[in-house]
Amino acid sequence: LEKPKVKLLPFKAPTGEEENPSDYQIVPGFRVRIIPVLGTIPAIFGQVMASYVLTDLAGLQVQTEPVVNFDMDHYHILHQRLIEHEELLYGTAMQVQVDVEEVMYIAKELWHGRSAREQHAKDVGRGMWRSINELMLVRWDSTKPASISNLILLKFNEVDEHESQTLEDIKEKEPEFYSRVIAVLKRAENDFAL
Repeated sequence: LEKPKVKLLPFKAPTGEEENPSDYQIVPGFRVRIIPVLGTIPAIFGQVMASYVLTDLAGLQVQTEPVVNFDMDHYHILHQRLIEHEELLYGTAMQVQVDVEEVMYIAKELWHGRSAREQHAKDVGRGMWRSINELMLVRWDSTKPASISNLILLKFNEVDEHESQTLEDIKEKEPEFYSRVIAVLKRAENDFAL
């Protein structure tokens, strides 16, 4: 263990009184008021910063995506909601052609844990965990089966409106939304060679 060369100033709590710093440790054994260096984190941080600077200097627009960190229970819930919705709407879930792993791909990779109607990340971190409670997978085109290339993630209050419209209505009224969804679903087709 490397010995510190100088002592830290006395630790004062937010109240201004002197307190025990170990009460505020996040990770046992690490000193308070320093950034713990864990393995490769500095190298990764440096690479990310260098990438950001280079792409900014090159004038390239880089769109970062939030970390979607749902556990498998969340994906099981989305899958179950899809099956229940299909049974309610079509009388059977026979047209559901996705399993939980594919639901994970759809929610995480295609829609980044957000409704297809949301363009920008609003809820990240814990807010994203809460937002999954109001999301469900629905068919983009009601005439095609519920497959990887035909499922979108929507909030409960957006589902009825979506299902009451045809794709032609959406294309006419919301051309930007239509083309964005088509591009995402095309990506799914390419990723799975459909």
